Amino acid sequence: MRVYHNIPALFTYNSLSTTNDQLQKSINKLSTGLRINSAADDAAGLAISEKMRGQIRGLDMAVRNAQDGISMIQTAEGALNETQSILQRMRELSVQAANDTLTANDRQAIQLEIDQLKDEVDRIANTTQFNKKKLLDGSASILWSTDKADTKVFVRGGLRQVDAYGQKTALEGNYKVTIEAQEIG
Repeated sequence: MRVYHNIPALFTYNSLSTTNDQLQKSINKLSTGLRINSAADDAAGLAISEKMRGQIRGLDMAVRNAQDGISMIQTAEGALNETQSILQRMRELSVQAANDTLTANDRQAIQLEIDQLKDEVDRIANTTQFNKKKLLDGSASILWSTDKADTKVFVRGGLRQVDAYGQKTALEGNYKVTIEAQEIG
């Protein structure tokens, strides 16, 4: 029986395999443009980069949320500007109606215009919406969460006004708070 050993060829083959593996990794890095393509390249670096990618995605979402909020506020602002113009016109008409030189028919015509302007203000308040949510009609949802260290109030919608007074207490559990508002006018 004869056994052939060619140790130099075996070393050359192993060296060629290692070089080919390194060449493949270099080609992969060049083609993707990334320094780290897998955990084998740099496990700690990959973990850090994935954490940063997650933070970037979170910040991108925060930017989109802020832009949505700005758009909602701009929508409400446009409606409020129009309402302010209408209220200014109603004030002008009220001052005009106080003029003693006007007849009853003149005052009746002024009152008719004021009534129409009031209806327009109500229409603006009831129909102004952003993303199918009414902004100025007085409806609102409120989410109130508390913990032992602090009290936080998050308001969603078009809540007109909420005044809250109280002290921190050590209550635990879920509570439902109902706020009833009365229309002023």
